[in-house]
Amino acid sequence: MVDLTEARLATPQTAADFSFPIATPYAIQVEFMQRLFETLERGEFGIFESPTGTGKSLSIICGSLTWLTHHHARAPATIDKDDGRPVWVRDYERKQRESSVNPDAVAREKYENWAKSVRRKESAEQRERKQNARRVGAVRAKASKRGSEQSPHNSDDEVVAEYHSGEETKGDGEYSESVRKLLHARAQNRVYEDSDIDSDEDTDQNAEPEEPSISKIFYASRTHSQLQQFISEIKRTKFGHATPCVTLGSRVQLCTNDEVRTGCASAVLNERCLEMQQNGGSKRCGHLPVQRTPMLDLKDHMQTRAMDIEDLVMQARKLSVCAYYGARASVQQAHVVALPYNMLLSRSAREALGVSLKNSVVIIDEAHNLVDTILATHSALLDARCVTLLLDLVQRYFKKYWQRLRGSNVVHIRRTIALLRALDKYMRAVKIEDSGTPDVLVKGVNEFLHDAHADHINVFTIDRYLRESKIGRKLNMFADRQVGSNSDAEKRPRAQTAAGPQKSEIAPATAVAALEAFIAGIGSPDRTGARIVVRNGAHGVELSYVLLDPSEAFGELRREARAVVLAGGTMTPATDVVEQLLPRFGRLSRDTCSPAELMKLDPDNARLFSWSHVVSPSHICSLVIESGPTNTPLKFAFQDQQNTLRIRECGQALAALCNVIPGGVVVFFPSYALLSKMLSVWRENGIIERIARRKPVVTEDAQNVLSEYVEHVRGPHKGAVLLSVVGGRLSEGINFSDELGRAVVMVGVPFPSLASPELNERLTYYESIGQKPTMSTVARPAEQSMGPRARSLYESLCMRAVNQSIGRAIRHRGDFAAIVFLDARYAEPRIARKLPAWIAGPNQSGLMSDRLEFPDGVVRVTPLVGVPDSQSISLSTLLDAQHLQSALLTSFIIDTNWLLSHIQPHTLLTLIANQAQSTSSVHQNISWCNPEFVVPNVQIMHTKLMLLVYPRHVRFAILTGNLVEEEWTVVQNSVFIQDFPLDYTRVFSANEFSTSLALSLHDLSVPYSVVARLNHVDFTRARARIVTTVPTGGKRVHMNMESYGMLRLAHVVDQFSTQKAEEWVPDARLYCIGSSLGKLDTNWLRDFYMCAHGWDPQPLALNARASIVPENMIDIAVEFPTHSDVATNVYGKPAMQYVMAKQNVYENPKFPKSCMFRVQPRVNRTVVHAKAIVARTGERQNRGWVYLGSHNFTPAAWGRLQRGESPYYNNYEMGVVLLDVKYECRSQDCVSKIVWENTNVVLPFSPVWVPYGRSDAPYFNPDIQ
Repeated sequence: MVDLTEARLATPQTAADFSFPIATPYAIQVEFMQRLFETLERGEFGIFESPTGTGKSLSIICGSLTWLTHHHARAPATIDKDDGRPVWVRDYERKQRESSVNPDAVAREKYENWAKSVRRKESAEQRERKQNARRVGAVRAKASKRGSEQSPHNSDDEVVAEYHSGEETKGDGEYSESVRKLLHARAQNRVYEDSDIDSDEDTDQNAEPEEPSISKIFYASRTHSQLQQFISEIKRTKFGHATPCVTLGSRVQLCTNDEVRTGCASAVLNERCLEMQQNGGSKRCGHLPVQRTPMLDLKDHMQTRAMDIEDLVMQARKLSVCAYYGARASVQQAHVVALPYNMLLSRSAREALGVSLKNSVVIIDEAHNLVDTILATHSALLDARCVTLLLDLVQRYFKKYWQRLRGSNVVHIRRTIALLRALDKYMRAVKIEDSGTPDVLVKGVNEFLHDAHADHINVFTIDRYLRESKIGRKLNMFADRQVGSNSDAEKRPRAQTAAGPQKSEIAPATAVAALEAFIAGIGSPDRTGARIVVRNGAHGVELSYVLLDPSEAFGELRREARAVVLAGGTMTPATDVVEQLLPRFGRLSRDTCSPAELMKLDPDNARLFSWSHVVSPSHICSLVIESGPTNTPLKFAFQDQQNTLRIRECGQALAALCNVIPGGVVVFFPSYALLSKMLSVWRENGIIERIARRKPVVTEDAQNVLSEYVEHVRGPHKGAVLLSVVGGRLSEGINFSDELGRAVVMVGVPFPSLASPELNERLTYYESIGQKPTMSTVARPAEQSMGPRARSLYESLCMRAVNQSIGRAIRHRGDFAAIVFLDARYAEPRIARKLPAWIAGPNQSGLMSDRLEFPDGVVRVTPLVGVPDSQSISLSTLLDAQHLQSALLTSFIIDTNWLLSHIQPHTLLTLIANQAQSTSSVHQNISWCNPEFVVPNVQIMHTKLMLLVYPRHVRFAILTGNLVEEEWTVVQNSVFIQDFPLDYTRVFSANEFSTSLALSLHDLSVPYSVVARLNHVDFTRARARIVTTVPTGGKRVHMNMESYGMLRLAHVVDQFSTQKAEEWVPDARLYCIGSSLGKLDTNWLRDFYMCAHGWDPQPLALNARASIVPENMIDIAVEFPTHSDVATNVYGKPAMQYVMAKQNVYENPKFPKSCMFRVQPRVNRTVVHAKAIVARTGERQNRGWVYLGSHNFTPAAWGRLQRGESPYYNNYEMGVVLLDVKYECRSQDCVSKIVWENTNVVLPFSPVWVPYGRSDAPYFNPDIQ
């Protein structure tokens, strides 16, 4: 998306590479920085959601500034060789190269030379003044006298508009070039170029050259306190000591002239500041020095470190300069510019500040309400008072100065008067009550101008005139000078508005600003994405310009900036945000866009990143309470908000919650009206008194609500209940961490009111995006059902507010809280799926089973390259990485790079392999577990288990293959899969399956926090039985080793067997397949054969065992691929390496070669890597059991029994036994179908009785001989 001639920057891999100030960051912080770095480097549009408390600000700072540092460092460098040529020749050639390759460097050098020249000149002047103090004093007195003498004569010159529009001929006969430059500088408010006006030196030589701008980070947030916090975070890093950082603000925050700012409102302060710039002599602001050196000194200070507003104002006071203009002057060379939303999102504001986004990056933090902010920034309100005041003001201004105005100014002011008259006449005559909607009338912009008889007026040129001529400022100055004139006040008629005669109480500056904003809206070339809402207000008729489509304003920003990032703690849901900012069929004109700009505006190129919370899921309890104590449904739609029974039930439920939840409980209501209604009912029924017995109740309207609430929570009561409103002052920006927010309770669903005409128009417009464009006069049926797009946006507006409210709790890694929803609608999928990802999700037991893909357990095979197979399952399908939150993965071998290519980077992984490997540099959210080995390099970890955690279920998978690419592509394995419901709001009773699984994880040294999560998994439907093996010794010396290996298998099979001990006869036929051939002998086969019938051979002596099961009764087929089977496989050597057999083992005299059988693979000429046992029992051998797992058919895996001693086990192994399996057989020696729990068991081989031939031998892997 960004065309760079340089090579793409490599993404840093570790926290140290990002200069992260914390030694052990969260895994999601490292990934956040990596994804941010990539997004900025590629010039993309990214949406980043990282919950509050996960260190988002530090991640933004380190990720973005690391990219910026690398970006600045990759500028092409040139080296001058000393080849004997004169220095001036080499300097000339260097400058020529730089001017062609890097013109900014040349401009920068020019600016620095100018600054040095100015400093030298002003320093010399200062020394001269000290030496000639008397003469300089006389000159100053003379200049001051001349200024005071000229001031009365030229006082009206400041008020008279001077505007040069494109409609005029631009000859140079009227003014000289120097005069026109001076006038242009005045028009642009260039306040620091006035000192040389009377100089005899050439003006061009002293003129300040344009300072080149470098690539930078524009960081925007909602409030100045958030910007202050961001700068403070920068200071914590190494970037704070060397990164030029500027914070832009208003004059209210940055003015250093105490005489001006004391007692001045914002609008008055702006006008007072501008007026003092035009004054000369003693009336000029003392913080706007005539000399440039103090301002250059301030800029130098800002180039050395990060400065927030307080630092900037303090430094400016020391130098006696203006911090407001100092900040603006420092933007060009700053690396970071922090500014509030309104200064960034408005093009006119950016132009006024001289801010260019070209080649720079924009990061908008707390961007959950960005769309609403853009719409509000570009909307405007103009009431009858403003129109009446302005019409009178402009007419008097024109009457006084029309003879002194240039021709074009006369034309434009006449147009402005005509428009004001049309608006005034319309507002007096409009009949809003006839619109069908009480007190509201909605029109398209063109329709409104037609009805106001103003469609013949070129509003676009008026808008341009107001912006470029600064006529608004002159009108303010004119109004101020007229205030003191009593005679004018007596002659001027009292203002008449559409509401009747009344005294105008609005300031002229406010009225002018309202007019400029309104005309800027209706003067837009394309008005289809806006409406005019006409209503009766407190001061007469009001005209509201309502922007419906934010894409034009955001598209300009996106097109200009290199990359744009939206960050926030609750960006969910984000789909509608992208559709509104970058719609496929929006108003934004794409005709003049370059291909690169079109790619920027393509919504398909938006990148969405969302991370879970750093807290353990066990720290978050989310619950939907759908009915009250008497089973009355809890649902508070608008029509239900007067139902006192439901309100009482809600109060009783809240009281019950307060009895069991410690600390503070924050309750949010949809509106103040519902809060008031519920409080009234609860007081009448004694519910408030009941709650107050346990926790004092504090309401949002209390005078010192926060201090009172904190005092109760941390005082003797050890708790309190705070009642507040969604969207109120406590729903954003307030942290209820630890005991202040042990629960957040949402009462009702805060859907915005459809009675708002602005909201209705917005929903209607959003529904129409992508449809055929309509006329600006939009027909709106009175009762039209909401379309799907409008419904989605309507729900998103609601849920974004909900997510902000519930985000007040859980503020750090060790925090915990309950999120309780007291409304049945939160259980609806369309609402629940728009909750943040870090919430485990409300209890939706009725929907839970519908979402489980494998609720009853299935057996699948792994795929083979080039072989279509509907019964296979790929690793990607098995993992379902898009929804995977965390995973425990164990395998003998793990190819981490290959595995992680199938998993989202934010997924939290716990890995166990035979030998722990180094964590991938790209993924930092991996933890390795190290099982205990008593005899290292002999005992091995061979378990192959997947425990995959999703938002509302857990997937249990037993594999026979390793986590390496070849075992999922060129050899075939088996996979057992079953999904189980997950509900963090409940603790389920343990059963045999969950207990076995928990003990197995404990044996593998899995952290307790991972094992504890099984308490919230419902294993009720588990039918398989877990069989594990652990190495003998170590911490297991005193454990019951009979619970492992073949003895565990005997215990499981005994539960299935119908034979009584005294009647036991061996009747099973076992098909045993594996990928490794162990040290088998007849005694071991006999022991295993007895265990396969449910018998424990340990109490019997070897001869007793032999008498019960003679050698000829051991009906076991050890299926193992022959040399010819492996050598002729279609995948060649890559598949051969996974078959393990040693020749010396097979040729041992004790090895039972008569038990060797050939493997019949499911796909001809392929290698089977599965580990399985197919047991057929009974007279007809049509029933039995099947084992699948990591156990090869070897003593190392299943153990070797020792009479009088505990069995010896060598490996960590795990598998499952499927009991009560049904077989369909073609013959006694061939099984054609295996059915378990009404599902087919798909194996990568066919259980066929085909003994080795005379020339057959196992494949001996040359790598292990």
